[in-house]
Amino acid sequence: MEQNTDNMPDVAKKKVGTIEPKKNTLEPKQVEIIAIKEQTEKSDQTKMKKPLVNVQCKHPDKDELINISKIKILSNDKIFVKSLWVVEDEDNNFQKGGAIDDLLKFMKKDCLADCYNCKIETVAEDDDKPFLCLKAY
Repeated sequence: MEQNTDNMPDVAKKKVGTIEPKKNTLEPKQVEIIAIKEQTEKSDQTKMKKPLVNVQCKHPDKDELINISKIKILSNDKIFVKSLWVVEDEDNNFQKGGAIDDLLKFMKKDCLADCYNCKIETVAEDDDKPFLCLKAY
């Protein structure tokens, strides 16, 4: 049975194109740390249980600063991704062994402020998640 397409909306007549979509993610490259921000609220403005450190970086392929809140580390021959949660010890210092400690050790810095204007490589979180992490290995 042949259909009359005259009365169909244009959307019903559209075909799938052959142009591959452009990737909306940035390629892993060296970035410069410009600032450190503490995130205390989720995107829906609800309070987070623990603050998260956002490392604001200048990526060579983007005019605006990007926020990176995860690092990728190598430990015992395995690669791990850690979020930069603000976890403090009883002296109100960053918890030893936490992600922020791992980042500071890798960068050979005493505090996050010492990381300003430093360069660091980025890497994709994993094959399924192309979001950038700071490469700390």
